[in-house]
Order: sequence, then structure tokens, then C-alpha cells
Amino acid sequence: MTIFRNGKCSITWPSSCSLTGKIINGIYIIIPATALLSSTTQNGKRRKRDSSPTIEPTIEHTIEHTIEHTTEHTIEHTIKHTIKHTIEHTIEYTIEHTIKPTIESSRGPIPAKIQSTRKSLTIPESRLWHRRLAHMNPTAMKTLIDGYTHDDSMCTVCIQAKQEQRFIKVPVKCTTKPFELVHSDVCGPFFTPTLGANRYYILFIDDYTRYTSVWLLPYIEGKTCTSPYQSFQARVESMGYEIKRFRCDNGWGEYDNKTFQYVLTARSTTYEP
Repeated sequence: MTIFRNGKCSITWPSSCSLTGKIINGIYIIIPATALLSSTTQNGKRRKRDSSPTIEPTIEHTIEHTIEHTTEHTIEHTIKHTIKHTIEHTIEYTIEHTIKPTIESSRGPIPAKIQSTRKSLTIPESRLWHRRLAHMNPTAMKTLIDGYTHDDSMCTVCIQAKQEQRFIKVPVKCTTKPFELVHSDVCGPFFTPTLGANRYYILFIDDYTRYTSVWLLPYIEGKTCTSPYQSFQARVESMGYEIKRFRCDNGWGEYDNKTFQYVLTARSTTYEP
């Protein structure tokens, strides 16, 4: 008969043997580990009887299984703990001795050794970089170019760029009929001349209709510019109109001569350079 009660197990054979077991790690183990012996009497004679042969292998197997399970669990726990501790220690050591010093050195000032190796640029080299970067101010140049040397002399382009030009605006009466006001300008010289060896051309533009006449010129002189204007003036007069005002920039000095001024005066044309 087998009885399980309060974590204990009692096994009893009628008039022969009694064993007691205790639960350990979910397994009932006979206490003591060796089977108890009991004696039996048969036919007036007493016979010594060993414990059941099936109990001893069970006890041996149970003890062996418990030892293996405990050893395996202990080794597994030791390996996990060692790996975890090693990884944590490696990460802490890397952060403390590698990452932090790198960040601090990158945020800090430039070492004196690096600063001493920088070579200052010469004045011609600095001027070259000044032109390459579209004539920037010295503060920006020092920020962008290592070793930039500021030239005390002023840059001609910088002076011209900062110059303020004052425009004198004169009220002009709007034109009311064709060729009342004519604009003129000269363009050239061109590298490749035309078939007639002309390298310039002159324009005559009507302010009212935007009618434009183009004349080719071999070179620029007072005589060469006056002749095309006389031809243009004759064409305008043939259409029944008259040039009242003549305007130009006189960039080449093409109209700044006595011959042309005489032609304008003869037709009472106002000269507006």
C-alpha cells in the first residue's frame, strides 16, 4: 500500500516491509538511501529477506539524475554569469577609455602641433584666392582659407563695386509720332569680320515705333559713323518724317566730332548724348 501525504511517501507491504520517502526537487527519494531489511517467518523458521530488488535501481537512478541535473544547471548558470559580466566590463572599458577621450579631443581646441604646421599664404596667393571667391571680405576669407593673409592695399574691383553712382533724371517728353526721337549705339569689334571686312555695326532705333536700322562698319571714326546716319536720315525724310532729337551714349566718341554736329545742326536736330 502507498500513501502520499504532506510531501512524504509511505510504501508498506503486508507483514513484510515498510519504506518512507521524501520529495526533493519534485522527486520522491527513499530515506535512508538504502532499502530497509525485514524478516519473514515461514513454516516455523525465520528467513532474512532483502529489500525489493526493483527499489535499488530506482534509488540509484534517482540520485544519479539529481546529481546530473544539479551539475548541468550549475555549469549553465556559471557560463551565463561569466559571459554577462565579461560583456558588461568590455563595454564599460571601451566607453571610458576610447569613446570619451575621442569626443573630448574633437570638442577641444586644435592642438598646438597642428597649428604650428599650417603655413601662411603669400600676398599673391591670398589675392588669387580673393579673386577666386568673388572678392569676399577679409573676415570671411580667413574663415574659409587656412593661412589667408590680409593685404593692406585696397582691391580695385572692391572699390569700384562699392562706388555709388548718382543718376540725374531729367523729365523727358514722350514721343507722339515716328522718328521724333532716335537712339543710336555702336557694337564691336568682333574677332571674325564679315565678307566685306566689317567688324562693327551701328544701330538707329526709333523711340516711337521701335523701328531699327543696322549698318555695318569696318572701323569706328567720325566719318564712318556720320555717313550711315546721313543715309538713315534721308530714308526717314523720304517717308515724310523728320528727326527732332538724337540720343546716344557716345562710348566710342563716334559722334563727338564737328562733321556730325554740323549734320545735326543743319536739320535742327537736338543732340542728347
